[in-house]
Amino acid sequence: MIHLLMSLGLALVAALVLKLLIPAWWLCTLLGLLAGGGLFFWLSRRAQSQLEAIFQRAGELLKKQQFDAALAVMKEAYALAPRQFLVKGTVDGQIGMVQYVRKKHEEAEPLLKSASMQHYIAKAMLAILQWRRGEVKEARKTFELALKSGRKESLLYAVYAFVLNEMKERDHAIEILNKGLAVCKGDERLLNNRNLLQNKKPMKMKVYGEQWYQFLLERPVLRQELPPFVRISKRALKG
Repeated sequence: MIHLLMSLGLALVAALVLKLLIPAWWLCTLLGLLAGGGLFFWLSRRAQSQLEAIFQRAGELLKKQQFDAALAVMKEAYALAPRQFLVKGTVDGQIGMVQYVRKKHEEAEPLLKSASMQHYIAKAMLAILQWRRGEVKEARKTFELALKSGRKESLLYAVYAFVLNEMKERDHAIEILNKGLAVCKGDERLLNNRNLLQNKKPMKMKVYGEQWYQFLLERPVLRQELPPFVRISKRALKG
């Protein structure tokens, strides 16, 4: 929010100053908006870099299993929230993911709920918690919302289909996989799992590796590691 106000302020000041030199108001306004837009872009990029640096530090601590220290580092990013749109939702999503994987679901759920919609992994985890609690209708809605921002993510379609199959909705699961194949054309993982369901066989999700095991829907063969942090999207930071 602060970044937006700063940018609008610069646009106004620039337009007023230019009016002393240029008679045409429309041209002054246009140049002022360009100046304000340039400042907003630069401030957004800087906020993105700061956020990524914080998550990088937290990621290193998570690799060492220093969970409390990692969460403390991630919480530093909340200081950026008043300056830039959607930062709080992004940080909530990251912390919620870690708490989910640690099986601290009561702490994770409110954070997953408040995560920004661009954080589709967090929303998928929320949908799984809702489904396990018997809130099937809400779980479907949450998965559908997650697919709007993660429509090109093969894993997301597969996770949704897996849960639907667990709900005994095999035909709906196949429909979701077909939807994924329409976007992720030629994706062998989606194609193979669709064929398995059509033949009334269980899905094989281990092809997604650790990304799959972070949802805690299946035990890994090897020791589970915490999920890697997703890259913060520019769209999310720009609001």
